[in-house]
Amino acid sequence: MSKNVMVIGTGTIGEPLIGLLAEHKDELGIDNVIFFKRTPLSDEKGKVEALLRKGAKIVSTSDVLSDFKKLGFSDIEDVENAYDDTDVIIDCTPSGNDNWESIYSSLAQSKRFMAQGSEHGFGPFFAWGINNEIFENESNRYLIASCNTHNIASIVKTFALDEGRELTEGQFVCLRRANDVSQNDSFSPSPTITKHTNQEFGTHHARDVHELFAQEGKDLNLFSSAIKLPTQYMHTLWFTLRFTDSIQYEEIMKNLYKSEFLMATEKMSSNKVFSFGRDHGYHGRLLSHGIVAEQSLHVKDNILTGYCFTPQDGNALLSSVAGTIQYYYKDNWKEKMRLFNRYIFKNI
Repeated sequence: MSKNVMVIGTGTIGEPLIGLLAEHKDELGIDNVIFFKRTPLSDEKGKVEALLRKGAKIVSTSDVLSDFKKLGFSDIEDVENAYDDTDVIIDCTPSGNDNWESIYSSLAQSKRFMAQGSEHGFGPFFAWGINNEIFENESNRYLIASCNTHNIASIVKTFALDEGRELTEGQFVCLRRANDVSQNDSFSPSPTITKHTNQEFGTHHARDVHELFAQEGKDLNLFSSAIKLPTQYMHTLWFTLRFTDSIQYEEIMKNLYKSEFLMATEKMSSNKVFSFGRDHGYHGRLLSHGIVAEQSLHVKDNILTGYCFTPQDGNALLSSVAGTIQYYYKDNWKEKMRLFNRYIFKNI
């Protein structure tokens, strides 16, 4: 039986994910990578052509197939057929929950459905390398953690949980970029504060990380704030972790260097890190959970403070791929994921 995967959406997450799956499908053991594009836009013709060259196939709704064909995409097919033929559906739109209600819930429930971090409530959180054991619950719906959730969770795991340190409190400030370099909308011309809408956690970032670890029975004391800055480069995370016992700077650095999912950098500006990703990352993305600015790390007694750059629209990509491969290859999916080690840089 063919192993077919469909990605919904071609935005800042969908586009690189389609490419990542399509270019590595033979090594991953996937037969077809299909992507759904809703609107036939002439100014995005080049993007679609590039994805097709990578080996992906395009589908859309029946009412616009003729418009796509006028743009030159003669091989486009009806998405209704793709819904039946695919085993894994990865929704990369801000409408994952709505699409579940209107479309996915009526499909065969033997399929696996994944949505992105904004779609809170879609299913249990998954972040590659953080909670791989979540697949033991045999749910057919998973929520891929957001970019900042990946970063915060990896900071907590690397410096606290993996080392058996008792974390008494974690505080985080997400210094968010205004929008992506590919976007014209939603740019913020000045620093714009995000409301603390959650009495316990502040913003949804700490709430999401708390929920992710709560799935493993861990109850962490976390709080987050967020502010949007007038930059298109990267999110930056400020963090403070308080432990029961004193910590040593040298031990913290050892923890960082041995982490599989955190990078280290001597660079202190996001444009420098962004530039490295543009030049050397896959689709210009860095796929690690976070890039810790080494010289920002500060240890005083039982408190660790520092900054970490967030590879937005990058660090969640491998989680979507891992969720796909685990569906097909439950015994050796982790081994197959080693394929992507070529895109992981320990130092930048």
